[in-house]
Amino acid sequence: MKAPALVAVIGLLIAAAPASGAVVAKGEGVVVTTEDVAGMQTTTPPTFKPTKDALVKATIKTVLFAKEAAAEEVPCEEANDKEGFDKTLALSECYLRGTLMLKGLKPGSVVSYYRAHPEYFRGPDGKLLPLSDYRKEKIELGILKAKAPIFSENEFKRLFEKYKVRICGSDGCK
Repeated sequence: MKAPALVAVIGLLIAAAPASGAVVAKGEGVVVTTEDVAGMQTTTPPTFKPTKDALVKATIKTVLFAKEAAAEEVPCEEANDKEGFDKTLALSECYLRGTLMLKGLKPGSVVSYYRAHPEYFRGPDGKLLPLSDYRKEKIELGILKAKAPIFSENEFKRLFEKYKVRICGSDGCK
């Protein structure tokens, strides 16, 4: 299912606010409830007001990433002392961070960025600074951070299909 179609389906199927604890989405070994959505809402900053559809999608994504983290036994010390949705959120973050780092960058990406953007690597005297390990790490983290939203969305689509997730509304799960 394409992303715009997925968002449209989510928007159509979650028209009415389901009762507390109601199933919002389910798939093979995955259940997302209104309690999960409420947990997600408590993690959003008070100044950020996502739409209901965006909140539900973010919750499903978080639950799927946590499910995959558990399935792949992704190390996640941050989740050890947490319970409920806080644990789900920690597992999700570990999965995203760990998987993104494992996929890494194509060989030569860091050097290519360094050469393409010399204006960022000049010293006070205007000379190009050497590509040290510290600079390589900063460049790599910057590139990975920029790629994270794209990767996250692609991984969400993959897991949505893998777990055969269906969105649930007042007329059942489609």
